[in-house]
Amino acid sequence: MSAIATQSSRAAALGHVLTASTGLFPAPLGSIRRLRNGDQIFPAMLAAIEGAQRQIGFVTFVYWTGTIADRFADALADAARRGVEVRVVLDAVGARAMKERLIDSMREAGVIVRWYRPLSPWRIWESTHRTHRKLLVVDGQLGFTGGVGIAKEWEGDARDSSQWRDSHFELDGTAVLGLWGAFLATWLEAGGDPIAPPTPAPTPASEQPLRAHVVPATAAIGWTAIATALWGLIDAAERSIKIATAYFTPDDETVERLGAKARSGVDVDLLLPGDHADQRVVKMLAEPKLRPLIEAGVHVYYFRPTMMHTKVLIIDDVFTCFGSANINSRSMRKDEEILVATGAAALVQDLLIDFAADLERSRLLTVDELRERPWWQRALTTLMAPLDSEI
Repeated sequence: MSAIATQSSRAAALGHVLTASTGLFPAPLGSIRRLRNGDQIFPAMLAAIEGAQRQIGFVTFVYWTGTIADRFADALADAARRGVEVRVVLDAVGARAMKERLIDSMREAGVIVRWYRPLSPWRIWESTHRTHRKLLVVDGQLGFTGGVGIAKEWEGDARDSSQWRDSHFELDGTAVLGLWGAFLATWLEAGGDPIAPPTPAPTPASEQPLRAHVVPATAAIGWTAIATALWGLIDAAERSIKIATAYFTPDDETVERLGAKARSGVDVDLLLPGDHADQRVVKMLAEPKLRPLIEAGVHVYYFRPTMMHTKVLIIDDVFTCFGSANINSRSMRKDEEILVATGAAALVQDLLIDFAADLERSRLLTVDELRERPWWQRALTTLMAPLDSEI
Protein backbone atom coordinates (compact mmCIF):
# COMPACT_ATOMS: atom_id res chain seq x y z
CA MET A 1 0.00 0.00 0.00
CA SER A 2 1.33 3.46 -0.86
CA ALA A 3 1.08 6.03 1.89
CA ILE A 4 -1.50 8.74 1.36
CA ALA A 5 -0.54 12.32 2.10
CA THR A 6 -1.80 12.52 5.67
CA GLN A 7 -0.26 12.45 9.11
CA SER A 8 -1.55 13.24 12.59
CA SER A 9 -0.72 16.32 14.63
CA ARG A 10 1.16 14.03 17.03
CA ALA A 11 3.27 12.75 14.13
CA ALA A 12 3.98 16.34 13.11
CA ALA A 13 5.14 17.08 16.66
CA LEU A 14 7.52 14.12 16.55
CA GLY A 15 8.82 15.41 13.24
CA HIS A 16 9.66 18.68 15.00
CA VAL A 17 11.52 16.67 17.66
CA LEU A 18 13.58 15.02 14.93
CA THR A 19 14.42 18.38 13.38
CA ALA A 20 15.53 19.70 16.76
CA SER A 21 17.60 16.54 17.40
CA THR A 22 19.45 16.57 14.08
CA GLY A 23 19.20 20.05 12.60
CA LEU A 24 17.65 18.49 9.50
CA PHE A 25 14.32 19.52 7.99
CA PRO A 26 11.79 17.20 6.30
CA ALA A 27 11.29 17.22 2.54
CA PRO A 28 8.10 16.58 0.54
CA LEU A 29 7.21 13.03 -0.49
CA GLY A 30 5.07 11.85 -3.35
CA SER A 31 4.44 8.36 -1.98
CA ILE A 32 6.12 5.77 0.18
CA ARG A 33 5.53 2.06 0.60
CA ARG A 34 6.90 -0.79 2.64
CA LEU A 35 8.24 -3.84 0.81
CA ARG A 36 8.11 -6.98 2.94
CA ASN A 37 10.78 -9.65 2.41
CA GLY A 38 12.58 -10.61 -0.76
CA ASP A 39 9.46 -11.64 -2.67
CA GLN A 40 8.33 -7.99 -2.66
CA ILE A 41 11.66 -6.19 -2.35
CA PHE A 42 13.67 -7.57 -5.24
CA PRO A 43 11.00 -7.39 -7.98
CA ALA A 44 10.41 -3.71 -7.14
CA MET A 45 14.11 -2.86 -7.18
CA LEU A 46 14.76 -4.77 -10.41
CA ALA A 47 11.78 -3.10 -12.08
CA ALA A 48 13.15 0.31 -11.09
CA ILE A 49 16.55 -0.54 -12.57
CA GLU A 50 14.94 -1.83 -15.76
CA GLY A 51 12.92 1.39 -16.04
CA ALA A 52 15.87 3.73 -15.49
CA GLN A 53 16.39 6.30 -18.23
CA ARG A 54 19.36 8.43 -17.18
CA GLN A 55 21.11 7.60 -13.93
CA ILE A 56 21.39 4.91 -11.25
CA GLY A 57 23.25 5.19 -7.95
CA PHE A 58 23.59 2.04 -5.85
CA VAL A 59 25.49 1.43 -2.62
CA THR A 60 25.41 -1.62 -0.38
CA PHE A 61 27.28 -3.15 2.52
CA VAL A 62 26.24 -6.72 1.77
CA TYR A 63 26.67 -8.22 -1.69
CA TRP A 64 27.18 -11.96 -1.36
CA THR A 65 26.05 -14.82 -3.60
CA GLY A 66 22.89 -16.44 -4.93
CA THR A 67 20.45 -16.11 -7.79
CA ILE A 68 19.52 -12.56 -6.82
CA ALA A 69 23.19 -11.54 -6.78
CA ASP A 70 23.48 -12.62 -10.42
CA ARG A 71 20.16 -11.06 -11.43
CA PHE A 72 20.97 -7.75 -9.78
CA ALA A 73 24.37 -7.45 -11.45
CA ASP A 74 22.84 -8.43 -14.81
CA ALA A 75 20.14 -5.75 -14.44
CA LEU A 76 22.71 -3.05 -13.65
CA ALA A 77 24.85 -4.16 -16.60
CA ASP A 78 21.85 -4.14 -18.94
CA ALA A 79 21.00 -0.60 -17.85
CA ALA A 80 24.54 0.56 -18.62
CA ARG A 81 24.42 -1.05 -22.07
CA ARG A 82 21.33 0.94 -23.00
CA GLY A 83 23.04 4.20 -22.06
CA VAL A 84 22.09 4.73 -18.41
CA GLU A 85 24.88 6.10 -16.20
CA VAL A 86 25.28 3.40 -13.55
CA ARG A 87 27.44 3.92 -10.47
CA VAL A 88 27.93 1.25 -7.82
CA VAL A 89 29.71 1.45 -4.45
CA LEU A 90 30.50 -1.79 -2.61
CA ASP A 91 31.85 -1.92 0.92
CA ALA A 92 35.23 -3.63 0.83
CA VAL A 93 34.42 -5.68 3.94
CA GLY A 94 30.71 -6.39 3.61
CA ALA A 95 30.84 -7.28 -0.10
CA ARG A 96 34.07 -9.26 -0.07
CA ALA A 97 32.18 -12.50 -0.82
CA MET A 98 30.82 -11.10 -4.10
CA LYS A 99 31.87 -13.08 -7.17
CA GLU A 100 34.59 -11.38 -9.18
CA ARG A 101 32.91 -12.34 -12.43
CA LEU A 102 29.89 -10.18 -11.54
CA ILE A 103 32.10 -7.16 -11.00
CA ASP A 104 33.91 -7.86 -14.29
CA SER A 105 30.65 -8.23 -16.22
CA MET A 106 29.30 -4.95 -14.83
CA ARG A 107 32.48 -3.07 -15.64
CA GLU A 108 32.60 -4.51 -19.15
CA ALA A 109 29.05 -3.22 -19.70
CA GLY A 110 30.02 0.28 -18.59
CA VAL A 111 29.03 0.25 -14.91
CA ILE A 112 31.42 2.31 -12.79
CA VAL A 113 32.21 0.24 -9.69
CA ARG A 114 34.04 1.64 -6.67
CA TRP A 115 35.13 -0.09 -3.48
CA TYR A 116 34.50 1.77 -0.23
CA ARG A 117 37.65 1.94 1.90
CA PRO A 118 39.63 -1.11 0.74
CA LEU A 119 41.62 -2.57 3.62
CA SER A 120 45.13 -1.19 3.76
CA PRO A 121 47.88 -1.36 6.40
CA TRP A 122 48.64 2.28 5.56
CA ARG A 123 45.11 3.44 6.44
CA ILE A 124 44.32 1.09 9.27
CA TRP A 125 42.40 3.82 11.16
CA GLU A 126 39.73 3.74 8.44
CA SER A 127 39.25 -0.02 8.37
CA THR A 128 36.77 -0.15 11.24
CA HIS A 129 34.57 2.61 9.77
CA ARG A 130 32.45 1.12 6.98
CA THR A 131 29.53 2.13 4.81
CA HIS A 132 26.52 0.19 6.04
CA ARG A 133 24.11 2.08 3.79
CA LYS A 134 21.72 0.28 1.45
CA LEU A 135 20.62 2.73 -1.22
CA LEU A 136 19.25 2.56 -4.74
CA VAL A 137 18.36 5.86 -6.42
CA VAL A 138 16.98 5.87 -9.97
CA ASP A 139 16.93 9.05 -12.10
CA GLY A 140 16.89 11.12 -8.91
CA GLN A 141 13.17 10.39 -8.67
CA LEU A 142 12.73 6.94 -7.15
CA GLY A 143 14.61 5.73 -4.09
CA PHE A 144 14.94 2.55 -2.05
CA THR A 145 16.46 2.02 1.37
CA GLY A 146 16.10 -0.31 4.32
CA GLY A 147 17.83 -3.41 5.58
CA VAL A 148 18.10 -5.71 2.59
CA GLY A 149 21.39 -7.04 1.27
CA ILE A 150 21.98 -8.57 -2.14
CA ALA A 151 22.28 -12.27 -1.31
CA LYS A 152 20.31 -15.50 -1.31
CA GLU A 153 19.60 -15.09 2.41
CA TRP A 154 17.08 -12.35 1.54
CA GLU A 155 15.23 -14.27 -1.17
CA GLY A 156 11.75 -15.62 -0.45
CA ASP A 157 9.18 -14.59 2.16
CA ALA A 158 10.70 -15.64 5.51
CA ARG A 159 8.95 -18.99 5.21
CA ASP A 160 11.77 -20.91 6.90
CA SER A 161 15.24 -20.42 8.35
CA SER A 162 16.84 -20.10 4.89
CA GLN A 163 14.80 -16.96 4.08
CA TRP A 164 15.52 -13.92 6.23
CA ARG A 165 12.84 -11.53 7.47
CA ASP A 166 13.43 -7.93 6.37
CA SER A 167 11.73 -4.76 5.21
CA HIS A 168 12.78 -2.29 2.54
CA PHE A 169 11.11 0.94 1.46
CA GLU A 170 10.35 2.64 -1.86
CA LEU A 171 9.75 6.40 -2.02
CA ASP A 172 9.46 9.19 -4.54
CA GLY A 173 9.22 12.96 -4.41
CA THR A 174 11.71 15.63 -3.36
CA ALA A 175 12.85 13.59 -0.33
CA VAL A 176 14.60 11.22 -2.74
CA LEU A 177 17.23 13.93 -3.18
CA GLY A 178 18.25 13.26 0.42
CA LEU A 179 18.96 9.65 -0.52
CA TRP A 180 20.86 10.82 -3.59
CA GLY A 181 22.94 13.16 -1.43
CA ALA A 182 23.83 10.27 0.86
CA PHE A 183 24.81 8.16 -2.15
CA LEU A 184 26.91 11.01 -3.52
CA ALA A 185 28.82 11.37 -0.24
CA THR A 186 29.62 7.64 -0.26
CA TRP A 187 30.53 7.79 -3.95
CA LEU A 188 33.01 10.63 -3.42
CA GLU A 189 34.54 8.93 -0.38
CA ALA A 190 35.07 5.85 -2.57
CA GLY A 191 37.01 7.90 -5.12
CA GLY A 192 34.25 8.69 -7.57
CA ASP A 193 34.13 11.89 -9.61
CA PRO A 194 31.64 14.68 -8.81
CA ILE A 195 28.20 14.21 -10.39
CA ALA A 196 25.70 16.81 -11.56
CA PRO A 197 22.58 16.80 -9.34
CA PRO A 198 19.52 15.00 -10.73
CA THR A 199 16.14 16.59 -11.30
CA PRO A 200 13.60 15.37 -8.73
CA ALA A 201 10.11 14.25 -9.63
CA PRO A 202 7.48 16.89 -8.82
CA THR A 203 5.72 16.26 -5.54
CA PRO A 204 1.91 16.28 -5.97
CA ALA A 205 0.22 19.32 -4.46
CA SER A 206 -1.72 18.61 -1.26
CA GLU A 207 -3.31 20.55 1.56
CA GLN A 208 -1.37 18.34 3.96
CA PRO A 209 1.81 17.37 2.10
CA LEU A 210 3.49 14.16 3.15
CA ARG A 211 7.03 14.74 4.37
CA ALA A 212 10.03 12.71 5.44
CA HIS A 213 13.31 13.39 7.16
CA VAL A 214 16.38 11.83 5.58
CA VAL A 215 19.11 11.46 8.21
CA PRO A 216 22.58 10.42 7.01
CA ALA A 217 25.40 9.41 9.34
CA THR A 218 29.04 9.52 8.30
CA ALA A 219 31.72 6.95 9.03
CA ALA A 220 33.47 8.96 11.72
CA ILE A 221 34.37 8.91 15.40
CA GLY A 222 31.80 9.98 17.98
CA TRP A 223 28.03 10.07 18.17
CA THR A 224 26.31 10.51 14.83
CA ALA A 225 23.00 12.04 13.76
CA ILE A 226 21.54 8.52 13.96
CA ALA A 227 22.19 8.48 17.71
CA THR A 228 20.75 11.93 18.35
CA ALA A 229 17.72 11.14 16.20
CA LEU A 230 16.95 7.90 18.04
CA TRP A 231 17.52 9.42 21.47
CA GLY A 232 15.32 12.40 20.68
CA LEU A 233 12.43 10.23 19.53
CA ILE A 234 12.76 7.78 22.43
CA ASP A 235 12.73 10.67 24.91
CA ALA A 236 9.66 12.18 23.21
CA ALA A 237 7.57 8.99 23.30
CA GLU A 238 4.38 9.35 25.35
CA ARG A 239 2.53 6.06 24.81
CA SER A 240 4.59 3.42 23.05
CA ILE A 241 7.95 2.51 21.53
CA LYS A 242 8.24 -0.41 19.13
CA ILE A 243 11.72 -1.43 17.98
CA ALA A 244 12.77 -4.16 15.56
CA THR A 245 16.52 -4.38 15.10
CA ALA A 246 18.87 -7.06 13.85
CA TYR A 247 21.85 -6.23 16.06
CA PHE A 248 21.22 -4.86 19.54
CA THR A 249 24.34 -3.96 21.51
CA PRO A 250 23.41 -0.51 22.81
CA ASP A 251 25.48 1.82 24.93
CA ASP A 252 24.50 2.43 28.56
CA GLU A 253 22.88 5.74 27.59
CA THR A 254 20.38 4.04 25.27
CA VAL A 255 19.64 1.30 27.81
CA GLU A 256 18.93 3.92 30.46
CA ARG A 257 16.65 5.94 28.16
CA LEU A 258 14.59 2.89 27.17
CA GLY A 259 14.39 1.67 30.76
CA ALA A 260 13.32 5.10 32.00
CA LYS A 261 10.52 5.22 29.44
CA ALA A 262 9.26 1.79 30.46
CA ARG A 263 9.34 2.75 34.14
CA SER A 264 7.35 5.91 33.35
CA GLY A 265 4.52 3.83 31.87
CA VAL A 266 5.39 3.92 28.17
CA ASP A 267 4.79 0.53 26.52
CA VAL A 268 8.19 -0.55 25.13
CA ASP A 269 8.47 -3.59 22.84
CA LEU A 270 11.83 -4.79 21.53
CA LEU A 271 11.96 -7.43 18.77
CA LEU A 272 15.29 -9.19 18.18
CA PRO A 273 16.61 -12.24 16.32
CA GLY A 274 16.23 -15.47 18.24
CA ASP A 275 17.82 -18.88 17.73
CA HIS A 276 18.50 -18.14 14.05
CA ALA A 277 20.59 -15.02 14.73
CA ASP A 278 23.35 -14.92 12.13
CA GLN A 279 25.84 -13.43 14.60
CA ARG A 280 25.62 -15.40 17.84
CA VAL A 281 28.29 -13.20 19.42
CA VAL A 282 26.00 -10.18 19.09
CA LYS A 283 23.13 -12.06 20.69
CA MET A 284 25.40 -13.13 23.55
CA LEU A 285 26.73 -9.61 24.13
CA ALA A 286 23.19 -8.21 24.14
CA GLU A 287 21.89 -10.44 26.91
CA PRO A 288 23.48 -8.60 29.88
CA LYS A 289 21.87 -5.39 28.57
CA LEU A 290 18.47 -7.04 28.23
CA ARG A 291 18.11 -7.96 31.90
CA PRO A 292 17.86 -4.36 33.23
CA LEU A 293 15.49 -3.52 30.39
CA ILE A 294 13.16 -6.40 31.22
CA GLU A 295 13.33 -5.53 34.92
CA ALA A 296 12.32 -1.97 33.98
CA GLY A 297 9.26 -3.25 32.12
CA VAL A 298 10.49 -3.55 28.53
CA HIS A 299 8.99 -6.50 26.64
CA VAL A 300 11.77 -8.31 24.77
CA TYR A 301 10.87 -10.80 22.06
CA TYR A 302 12.99 -13.29 20.13
CA PHE A 303 11.85 -13.92 16.55
CA ARG A 304 11.57 -17.67 16.03
CA PRO A 305 11.23 -18.67 12.34
CA THR A 306 14.44 -17.24 10.83
CA MET A 307 16.98 -14.44 11.06
CA MET A 308 15.16 -11.15 11.70
CA HIS A 309 17.03 -8.35 9.89
CA THR A 310 14.39 -5.58 10.02
CA LYS A 311 15.38 -2.11 11.26
CA VAL A 312 12.24 -0.19 12.24
CA LEU A 313 11.27 2.16 15.08
CA ILE A 314 7.65 3.22 15.70
CA ILE A 315 6.84 5.95 18.23
CA ASP A 316 3.33 6.33 19.73
CA ASP A 317 1.93 4.31 16.80
CA VAL A 318 2.05 7.44 14.59
CA PHE A 319 5.68 8.04 13.57
CA THR A 320 8.30 5.69 12.16
CA CYS A 321 12.01 5.54 11.34
CA PHE A 322 13.62 2.97 9.08
CA GLY A 323 16.80 2.47 7.10
CA SER A 324 20.13 0.70 7.45
CA ALA A 325 20.92 1.51 11.09
CA ASN A 326 20.79 -0.92 13.98
CA ILE A 327 20.77 -0.01 17.64
CA ASN A 328 24.43 -0.75 18.24
CA SER A 329 27.74 1.04 18.56
CA ARG A 330 28.63 0.64 14.90
CA SER A 331 25.47 2.33 13.63
CA MET A 332 25.47 5.06 16.27
CA ARG A 333 29.19 5.89 16.36
CA LYS A 334 31.21 4.41 13.51
CA ASP A 335 29.54 3.53 10.22
CA GLU A 336 27.92 5.37 7.35
CA GLU A 337 24.18 4.83 7.74
CA ILE A 338 20.92 6.20 6.41
CA LEU A 339 17.66 6.78 8.28
CA VAL A 340 14.30 7.92 6.91
CA ALA A 341 11.56 9.12 9.25
CA THR A 342 7.95 10.00 8.53
CA GLY A 343 4.47 10.19 10.00
CA ALA A 344 2.81 8.88 6.82
CA ALA A 345 -0.35 7.32 8.27
CA ALA A 346 -0.79 4.47 5.79
CA LEU A 347 2.85 3.44 6.04
CA VAL A 348 2.78 3.47 9.84
CA GLN A 349 -0.36 1.32 9.77
CA ASP A 350 1.36 -1.23 7.52
CA LEU A 351 4.33 -1.35 9.87
CA LEU A 352 2.09 -1.78 12.93
CA ILE A 353 0.43 -4.75 11.22
CA ASP A 354 3.85 -6.19 10.38
CA PHE A 355 5.10 -5.72 13.93
CA ALA A 356 2.06 -7.46 15.42
CA ALA A 357 2.42 -10.33 12.95
CA ASP A 358 6.11 -10.70 13.80
CA LEU A 359 5.35 -10.77 17.53
CA GLU A 360 2.92 -13.64 16.87
CA ARG A 361 5.91 -15.59 15.54
CA SER A 362 8.14 -14.66 18.47
CA ARG A 363 8.60 -15.66 22.09
CA LEU A 364 8.84 -13.42 25.13
CA LEU A 365 12.21 -13.40 26.88
CA THR A 366 12.15 -13.53 30.70
CA VAL A 367 14.55 -12.47 33.42
CA ASP A 368 14.58 -16.05 34.73
CA GLU A 369 15.89 -17.26 31.37
CA LEU A 370 18.73 -14.74 31.52
CA ARG A 371 19.52 -15.64 35.14
CA GLU A 372 19.75 -19.32 34.21
CA ARG A 373 22.39 -18.87 31.54
CA PRO A 374 25.23 -21.36 32.18
CA TRP A 375 28.30 -20.05 33.97
CA TRP A 376 30.56 -20.57 30.96
CA GLN A 377 28.27 -18.44 28.80
CA ARG A 378 28.31 -15.61 31.32
CA ALA A 379 32.11 -15.87 31.57
CA LEU A 380 32.47 -15.83 27.79
CA THR A 381 30.23 -12.77 27.56
CA THR A 382 32.41 -10.95 30.10
CA LEU A 383 35.55 -11.97 28.22
CA MET A 384 34.14 -10.69 24.92
CA ALA A 385 32.70 -7.44 26.31
CA PRO A 386 35.53 -5.31 24.81
CA LEU A 387 34.23 -6.30 21.35
CA ASP A 388 30.93 -4.58 22.07
CA SER A 389 31.95 -1.33 20.38
CA GLU A 390 33.09 -3.17 17.24
CA ILE A 391 29.89 -5.14 16.60
